[in-house]
Amino acid sequence: MTLHVPPALTLHGDVPGRRERAEKWLLKAAKSQDDAIVEWTEQGVALLTAGREWDVVRAPYTALGPDLERCTDVQELRRHAEELGGAVWCDRYRLCLYFLVPPGTDRGWTQDRRLAGVECLGGTPPYIHYVGVPRVDRIEPPGFFWLAPLDSASQVLADPRRLYEALLARAGASQPPPNTP
Repeated sequence: MTLHVPPALTLHGDVPGRRERAEKWLLKAAKSQDDAIVEWTEQGVALLTAGREWDVVRAPYTALGPDLERCTDVQELRRHAEELGGAVWCDRYRLCLYFLVPPGTDRGWTQDRRLAGVECLGGTPPYIHYVGVPRVDRIEPPGFFWLAPLDSASQVLADPRRLYEALLARAGASQPPPNTP
């Protein structure tokens, strides 16, 4: 995988200030910021466009380890997600985690059958991916919520190479390499 990794976004200052900056940054990916704010207010999740400010790697719980297939322990999911770095949110309905990565990551993300169900969603034409993103302050279930919130993550964007290698290492022990019959 060959990727250009821009410097990681960091949010400095007090928690309320970081939360406000994180929200403004996320809203840059909205087709309509007003609509996104209404969605966050009414539903707790807004449909934002990947590829503008960030791409997102969507990974099923099982990508973090086969024992997490139906994990309901939020703290265990949080621990596993934080080990991989960056801001991460959870979709408990699809049993998936979403890792924010630099925009353009989707162009270099390698599909590998050992990473079943893992994909990078970005804005590389002809595709536009809209992603449900929880409100910044949603850090507990139900619904979509942040496991590693933007306002507490030391780096908002995960290093895509490190994330890919970590997911591959977790999957590699139990699955054969590509092109193996």
